[in-house]
Amino acid sequence: MRFAVDTGGTFTDLLVEDAAGMLHMFKAPTTPADPIRGVIDALQVAATGLGRSLQSLLADGETFIYGTTHAINAIITGNTARTAFLTTEGHPDVLVLREGGRAEPFNYTVPYPEPYIPRSLTWEVPGRLRPDGSEFAPFDEAACRRVIREMKTREVQAVAVCLLWSIVNPAHELRVASLLEDALPGVPYTLSHQLNPTLREYRRASSACIDASLKPMMAAYMAGLTERLRGAGFAGRVLVVTSQGGVMDAADIAQAPIHLINSGPSMAPVSGRRFAALDEGSDTAVITDTGGTTYDVSLVRRGRIPWSRETWIGQPFRGHMTGFPSVDVRSIGAGGGSIAWIDDGGMLHVGPNSAGAVPGPVCYGQGGSRPTVTDAALVLGYVDPAFFLGGSMQLDTAAAEAAIARDVAGPLGVTLDEAAAAVITVATENMVQAILDITVNQGIDPRDAVLVGGGGAAGLNSVQIARRLETPRLVIPEVGAALSAAGALM
Repeated sequence: MRFAVDTGGTFTDLLVEDAAGMLHMFKAPTTPADPIRGVIDALQVAATGLGRSLQSLLADGETFIYGTTHAINAIITGNTARTAFLTTEGHPDVLVLREGGRAEPFNYTVPYPEPYIPRSLTWEVPGRLRPDGSEFAPFDEAACRRVIREMKTREVQAVAVCLLWSIVNPAHELRVASLLEDALPGVPYTLSHQLNPTLREYRRASSACIDASLKPMMAAYMAGLTERLRGAGFAGRVLVVTSQGGVMDAADIAQAPIHLINSGPSMAPVSGRRFAALDEGSDTAVITDTGGTTYDVSLVRRGRIPWSRETWIGQPFRGHMTGFPSVDVRSIGAGGGSIAWIDDGGMLHVGPNSAGAVPGPVCYGQGGSRPTVTDAALVLGYVDPAFFLGGSMQLDTAAAEAAIARDVAGPLGVTLDEAAAAVITVATENMVQAILDITVNQGIDPRDAVLVGGGGAAGLNSVQIARRLETPRLVIPEVGAALSAAGALM
């Protein structure tokens, strides 16, 4: 028996593959304060649905495959560890100068991006190597010890080390590691030559800094996931989905958490490609994954999973380069939980802000007060209030109607149904534009592709999207509500 879990912003998706190869799909609300609890809750829902105890269900498990957005969320929200950056003397501005390049070369109103690690937490280490690996200046151990003592007083929680030409001769970086272990025991560190032995200083330094900043949190997270699964009765192998569309053991990913950045969305193209080929015999497909918070879009061409050689956190040149390739998935702030709002000019917008799992849409009855796409779909009758989440959650139609009437219909001067339809229309157009960006802009006519609709909110407007794109073929798989989890099993 195998389990595949994808923790989203609103729901945690679970697919169970039994001994006969049959798939069983379950969902449970995501718990942002403790995402692992949401995983255990989803497993408990599965156990109940299959008429078994949680312990006996997990005892039969051989593999647990996990996809999560925990790492990227930590970076975006600034909840990473307080990280120090050690670089070669004379090169403290590696993260500031970057590699050049501007998204808008003539727009001088755009502020220069801040380095991933501030200069106040950057230290220089005396000693330098030549491109052939020979020593140009000897490594100064005494100076390095002083630097590490300064770090200790600044209470750093992780250290990133990137010295010139360490990819040719790692001796200096290895010596720094030895000194760090002596003076800062227990503080995790990342050596650039071990993590990302590539040319170009910025991308090597950036990857080391991002990785080190995630280590304390993700090591604890992976350890907690494994321990709690073991405590619940699972004795099999725990694998984690990577940004590159593969998997790694949980213990290994904790030592290189940078590979987790695009863990969540990377598996949707895997399953989308399979369904497009099986159901429609097509090697060209637009794969969409509509969650509660984001709308993820990817394009499979000639049967190949989309791949990005240079991955950025944020916009290219304005964000931070990870230094690693990843599955190319574009995300916009549009999903079932996207909030509908009216601007000062009287224009209707949907997203990018989301009600998320807490408090969630108004109709969830968990404290949400602002209307969302899900509320609009409920008002229009697209969603059965008595059978949401398989009947485990009852939706409050009256509360959704009141919120849309107050925040959308009233300000626009239209009827309730017109307001709800307008919310769906605007959300649909946002999603269509995201698809056009990866199809028409790359010379692909979306009318020649199969549209694969996935995600828990795919049923709300996938047909409208297909009609708007004039795409004649739309596939919504039986496991579409857990598309990424299905890809993890594949």
